[in-house]
Amino acid sequence: MGRIVHDAIVVTTSDIRPGGLPDIDAFRASLPESLRPLVVGPIPAPLNGYVSYAFLPDGSKEGWGASDEGDTYRDQFAALFNHRYDDGSTHDEVVALRFGGDHRDENPAPDADYTH
Repeated sequence: MGRIVHDAIVVTTSDIRPGGLPDIDAFRASLPESLRPLVVGPIPAPLNGYVSYAFLPDGSKEGWGASDEGDTYRDQFAALFNHRYDDGSTHDEVVALRFGGDHRDENPAPDADYTH
């Protein structure tokens, strides 16, 4: 049986990053058809040339082959945004999220009046 954990990757980067933005359409096309809708973006911010992307949860239970496959593809997605300058700085901000399902006790939902 397995426990449910929702894993996602969210990225914000800049349209001025060296080498340009990753080819997300090509990455999406490389995925199994069932996972393609989970890759969202590019979504341009209204200011300062920022662009955001997400790879949303696949819905499978931990330990299932589909979950492992989703984890592998999410890792590949995050790797598209790993450019670093010589000083270690970057335009790529990558966040891995784990939430919901059976994982709720470790990451409780915020109060209903949460506004941040």
